[in-house]
Amino acid sequence: MSVKVELEKLLEVSSGYGTTPMLLTTDADGRPRASAVAVAWDGEVATVRAGHRSVANAAERPLVSLLWPAPPGERFALLVDGEVAEVRPDDIPDDATGRSAKPGGFVVVRATGGILHVVARSHS
Repeated sequence: MSVKVELEKLLEVSSGYGTTPMLLTTDADGRPRASAVAVAWDGEVATVRAGHRSVANAAERPLVSLLWPAPPGERFALLVDGEVAEVRPDDIPDDATGRSAKPGGFVVVRATGGILHVVARSHS
């Protein structure tokens, strides 16, 4: 079961989660990648601090999702689908080699939909 979250409520709903959000991207070979990230909202736009591979994936394949896992003992995870509006990789050279240290960067995501999704209970 899922409950729609209005886009203008995403900041309010996501700030109520005590879990670390995950940025979901797709690698070049089609495999999904989930990375723990930091998220700041401005209306329906999320600025996401992510690692270098997630930033590169988002630049190449701009349909992404954000996932806030359900907190322990809670029923709902928050899923937000979005389209990448901008990618800003860090450009910090490594002092020792002069090459990029690949620290990551920012992914700006315009939310296109959000749901609260019931987490299945284990049958243990």
